Amino acid sequence: MGTILELTIEKLSSDGSGIARGDGDKGNSAVVFVEGALPGEVVEAEITGRKKDFSLARAVRVKEPNPRRIAPACPVFGLCGGCQLQHAAYGLQLEIKAGIVRDALTRIGGFSFSEPGPDKMPEIACDASPEQWGYRGKASFPVHKIKGKPTAGFYAAGSHRLVPIASCPVNAAPLNAFFGVIQNALPALELDVYDERTRKGALRHLILRAGRGTGQTLASLVVNGRLNARNMKSVSGLLRSLKGLTTLTLNHNSRPGNVILGPRTEALRGTGLIEERLDNWTLAYDTSSFFQVNTAQAVRLYRHVRDLAPGSRVLELYSGVGSLTLYLSHLGEVTAVEEWSAAAALMKSNLERNGAASVRVLEGRAEEVAADVGAGCDLVVLDPPRAGCERAVLDRILAIGPARVVYVSCNPATLARDARLLRQGGYRLTSVRAFDMFPQTVHVETVILMERK
Repeated sequence: MGTILELTIEKLSSDGSGIARGDGDKGNSAVVFVEGALPGEVVEAEITGRKKDFSLARAVRVKEPNPRRIAPACPVFGLCGGCQLQHAAYGLQLEIKAGIVRDALTRIGGFSFSEPGPDKMPEIACDASPEQWGYRGKASFPVHKIKGKPTAGFYAAGSHRLVPIASCPVNAAPLNAFFGVIQNALPALELDVYDERTRKGALRHLILRAGRGTGQTLASLVVNGRLNARNMKSVSGLLRSLKGLTTLTLNHNSRPGNVILGPRTEALRGTGLIEERLDNWTLAYDTSSFFQVNTAQAVRLYRHVRDLAPGSRVLELYSGVGSLTLYLSHLGEVTAVEEWSAAAALMKSNLERNGAASVRVLEGRAEEVAADVGAGCDLVVLDPPRAGCERAVLDRILAIGPARVVYVSCNPATLARDARLLRQGGYRLTSVRAFDMFPQTVHVETVILMERK
């Protein structure tokens, strides 16, 4: 057993670890990240690792618990890396997430809550999700061989060690139902499980998606290369057992590394698409498309962006299949940019079927297309991936000089980094609002508005 310390937890980090100070071996002010702790708690923690500037620990005893500590609902909480906050009452989860956003904007972005002046940041609230459980419309399950049996589950935090599950309480009911059927059918599939070390074997991941507003469902098997005739025959047997499934696809991924999906997908049942409803609109998407996993909360976020961002000429970057684009389509002249060709094609058809064909859709990299079409726009809306924007994208936005920039982000750290660059280019932060898109986890979605000084 490692060194045991008594620590007082100040707050939570962006990965859900408690932050304390007082590892004597590294100095009394050394930072310690404590797994399993909540803000305000006094815990006995075992040191599990020491780095140059901080230590890692896990709580082995909670001496003074946070009054809003609760019993986790999931039997594998603490083993599976999917959820980090099931031991916190929901109101505390919202406070933690608002604090994570505030900390990132202060520490990384250089914004201030307390200092007077034009850069004082507005207070942050985190909007509660309409559903705290059963909200996820998508889940990706790695498949490993455990005791000689193909098994799907989730990875333990920070590892590729599989934690088998029977169901997941944050996944929508259709996902749990089909997961159970497919998990039971895996041994009969006659597909060798992919081995990351040797890069041999066929079956890598199982992906499930559900349209909460339409009742449609999608399952996809991610496989290493093409399947032979025997494999395809066993997959046909699986198809017969998946009653009520809208579409089944094979995604082909022979690349090494952690990227789940490969470049080619084929439909074995249905068209390869499912549909979801957002307010009065219906959108189609496929195995590889980005689509917010919490539909009810996504509607609230999109309405907020629409209300926050009046404009006559709008440039939207990272537009995906057109979900947010539909909410922007009534603001004026809209140009939507998407790099992924399959998503751009789906966006065009989604806009047409929902009466927004006047939106100009362009396929290409955000920094390249924006350079050609952004001049004269008065509003830029962007929703980039977790890595945030390339510097060239921000430079182009600054060169265009729109009156407003609305930035939607699932990563407070990269949001704060990019907001700092926009501030240095002459913009001030006038609105911050967090949305709990992922209850029971430490992840949070944020929308900021920056206006040209």
